[in-house]
Amino acid sequence: MRNAKERNITLKALDFNNQDLADAVRNTITVIVPFSVFFFLGMPSAAMGVGTGTLLICLTDLPGNRAEKMFSAWLSTLTFSLLAVLISLLVSNIYALPFVVGGLTFLLLMMTSLGQRMGVIGMMGLGVAAFTIGLHPTNPLAYGMYIAIGGIWYSLVSLTQAWLFPYHSLKRALARTKKNTAALMRLRSIGYDMEASLAGFNAKNIKLHLKLTTDHELVRRLLLGDRFNISFEDISGKQLLKESILLIDLYEKVSALHYDYTSMRNTLAGSGILEKIRNLIGFTADKLESNTPVQANFDEFIAEIHRLTVASEKHRDLVAGIVVNLEETGALVFALDDQRDLDTKMLSKQFPAFLTEGKISFKMLKAHLTYDSQVFRFALRISLLMMAVVLVVAMLPKGSYGYWLPITLIVISRPSYGMTMKRNIERVIGTFAGLIIGWCLIALNLPIALQLCIAVLGLFLFFGFLLLRYWVSAMGITLAVVLCLSIYHGNTTQILSERLLFTLLGCLIGLAATFLFPVRHSFNIKIAVQQAISTNSDYLSAVINNAHQDVIQIKLARKQSYLALSALNEAISLVAREPKWKRKELRTLRQIELLCFQVNALTAALSIADKDLSSLNIKPIADLNYCVEKLNEMQHGQVFALMPLERLDGQLNLSNVAVKLKTIFSAS
Repeated sequence: MRNAKERNITLKALDFNNQDLADAVRNTITVIVPFSVFFFLGMPSAAMGVGTGTLLICLTDLPGNRAEKMFSAWLSTLTFSLLAVLISLLVSNIYALPFVVGGLTFLLLMMTSLGQRMGVIGMMGLGVAAFTIGLHPTNPLAYGMYIAIGGIWYSLVSLTQAWLFPYHSLKRALARTKKNTAALMRLRSIGYDMEASLAGFNAKNIKLHLKLTTDHELVRRLLLGDRFNISFEDISGKQLLKESILLIDLYEKVSALHYDYTSMRNTLAGSGILEKIRNLIGFTADKLESNTPVQANFDEFIAEIHRLTVASEKHRDLVAGIVVNLEETGALVFALDDQRDLDTKMLSKQFPAFLTEGKISFKMLKAHLTYDSQVFRFALRISLLMMAVVLVVAMLPKGSYGYWLPITLIVISRPSYGMTMKRNIERVIGTFAGLIIGWCLIALNLPIALQLCIAVLGLFLFFGFLLLRYWVSAMGITLAVVLCLSIYHGNTTQILSERLLFTLLGCLIGLAATFLFPVRHSFNIKIAVQQAISTNSDYLSAVINNAHQDVIQIKLARKQSYLALSALNEAISLVAREPKWKRKELRTLRQIELLCFQVNALTAALSIADKDLSSLNIKPIADLNYCVEKLNEMQHGQVFALMPLERLDGQLNLSNVAVKLKTIFSAS
């Protein structure tokens, strides 16, 4: 029991869960098996081709339902095999190859406009082109077949898992949602700790909100996007559907725990109530992540808070609303394990309304065929870079590992300067670490079998940390590549030096290229602010006008508000990461972002209040709409000229927060 608990603590520290671990092991084995089989059969070319196909198609396997995985499997396999054959045919033609690769790069990156899954397939298609240039296959048709075999092999494994365990991706998404919801609850508990500092509280709060918005969006897509799962006839499916809906409602309850903590601390100091509330929130968070706490202990906490409240009549009104929220939060958490009442009140015909990303349409692609599109500018930039880089690689002597240059460029390039810089730093750190460890292991002259086992461990690190700690992932794949190539080719010095050289060169080129057809993130700020305020207004209106009537309408409005807040935070973050000479003053925008999150949290508290809201003062809605109207009159650059408020303190209620927003825009 103790070992299991220690293992869970370790995984939690690494931001891992059991599903992440299982997927990393599966991916590692799936890549190693065909590579090993063909290699030991004396077919090294087949081993490299099948291994490459398996690895790259593995990276396109995003979380999704069975229909999405099936679509991704056949499209990836077909696209990659055709690319492999085409590039193989032209790999010796130094004049045609750069132009063909440049044109294909543009087309593949434009696939991003069709959604995340299509974008990943396009990006990995570039990986196929880069590896093909490096491997320089002599038989194009055979190489294309090997790539296809690798894709089919991985797809069979992935689809078999999806059919045998249809809710694997959903369980994984729910586990992460529970983890982040519990983290938000623990952050809330800090507000009730007299000794804890509130410095950085709002920034951490917003960060967790963004994580949960992403988590719930994935859960909705997994729940609602598969025709196989839409009926949820079996008990497991119904239980997961119930958990998903309860977690969405729980998110709203936890959001409503946001109060003016400074004022509350001053009011309740010395009463003992703050400590009990803090302990109860922590207890509930522990229950959410594990099944250890029991209902009886929760009831004891509630009873103790009631006793303290009765003993202090002046605190009764203040604490009453908090206690109701805590009781309802606890009820939702304990209901997650309840196997009864599995029939949801949500109708199947209402499901599609909650999906953000619809079906693939070429109208989506057409909308981005303009120079103003971020996708278009990024695709144009990388296509020109790939043309130049491929031309350089084609002129390098045979036996060089120059293909690491385009691979590095593909891996680290992002639309914005800040994102590319972050990826660069992680790539360089991981590569240095992998090279040093690899050099030490090779110098020790370890047995080949042991070196191969360490290479497999490196591949596991690559898969396990690809989305969590990229520098660890880069270290793992560098270690695996260095050891395998050293065993196979033996040119250790060349391998180490060229890996370092082409990685650094690729990082520098990728970073410098962000100024070629730069993505103008500042142009998105006005729209993001407008959407955040507008959706908050719609959410508040839905709560007031549909209280206790149209619950679905409120949930839809809440979802749109969360997504808009997430988009606003991302837009501000991208502008903040621009080069120093291009950065704008963001204090006012940070204030607007905070106020928008406060409006959202206060609206969530209203939506769960058990009282008539029809007579509620609607002036906050009018103030929010005023802000939207002022934004309509502004040019993009004028948003950065808004003057910040000197102070943001005061009572934390809808009227006060909405007035603060209005004051910011009134001064424009």
